Amino acid sequence: MGEILDFDFAPLTLHALGCSRIIKNNDILVTTLDYQSWNLLESTQNDEWFNIQKFQTHIIGGMVLSIQLSPWNDLHIILDNGIRIECLIANAYPHYEEEQEQWVLFEKRKHESKPFLTVYNKRMKFVYD
Repeated sequence: MGEILDFDFAPLTLHALGCSRIIKNNDILVTTLDYQSWNLLESTQNDEWFNIQKFQTHIIGGMVLSIQLSPWNDLHIILDNGIRIECLIANAYPHYEEEQEQWVLFEKRKHESKPFLTVYNKRMKFVYD
């Protein structure tokens, strides 16, 4: 982990960067920003790791019911176990550096991870070969 949430939807994997969160029953369980709240000694001693472990039985095992993409490329995934995964675009127009990856969806294969879809601040990039 580390300011990123990974989800395995075999055969697809989602890397949720930017502002991503897991919600159940209108309660935010985990966010990528939880990583920043830590004991300053051990990188795994942070709220992201703590909350993932605390709520893993609620999060793991759900089947995808629906996927929505907003006009701003925010991704919303609804699972049959009441979990909602949101990947929100966290940056506007980049001024000091290149656009940042917000979320990436790819098909995991033995020796490569293509095809994959990368969503940036204002655009998408799809790589097949």
